[in-house]
Amino acid sequence: METSSYDRIEMVLFKGKEDAEKFLSKREMEAKKRWMLCLSMMIDDPAKLDKDIVTFLMDGCNGVCDKISQTTAYHDIASVKRLVGNIKMASKDWYRHLIVESAKKGIEIAITAKDPAGIAANIDKIGKYTRCDKEDEDIDRNSWQPPVFEPTDDVTLIGDGFKEIDNLEEERKSFRSKFKNDKDIIDIKPEPEDDGKNV
Repeated sequence: METSSYDRIEMVLFKGKEDAEKFLSKREMEAKKRWMLCLSMMIDDPAKLDKDIVTFLMDGCNGVCDKISQTTAYHDIASVKRLVGNIKMASKDWYRHLIVESAKKGIEIAITAKDPAGIAANIDKIGKYTRCDKEDEDIDRNSWQPPVFEPTDDVTLIGDGFKEIDNLEEERKSFRSKFKNDKDIIDIKPEPEDDGKNV
């Protein structure tokens, strides 16, 4: 089965140039270089906007790569985001990381602007997403055992209001007599359903 460029680049993403060149074309080697730079940028600065990365790619990655079109830049970003999902972590953890990093930048901005409310809001956000606002749980749930129920005919185990009945069978007869119907019950045979053929 023929592999796509993405699959080939992903396979050798962290290999050296000599090893990667055995599997990739010249064009794919250029893409690999751009993807590595973008991947590093996204991990270092999770709050980096796509448009800033597009500009970086179109300008040739600060002279490290060849200049590319806007369309190719957006294709690169899509591929790198796919790699981030595969390499970095599960998406929930990645977004948590993104939120915390963005809040840290927010704190820096709020400190520069001398904005105590902004600092508090960003610290609150970090506390929420790192669960620092919750008490650490000292309970070891691994040692919990489900209850073991043993069958018994001792009704007093149900609660204090229950007592054993001395003449249980006589009580049952008395109870049944309260609901007895004086009239005889007639058993009726069910009639066959009409299937519509007799209409």
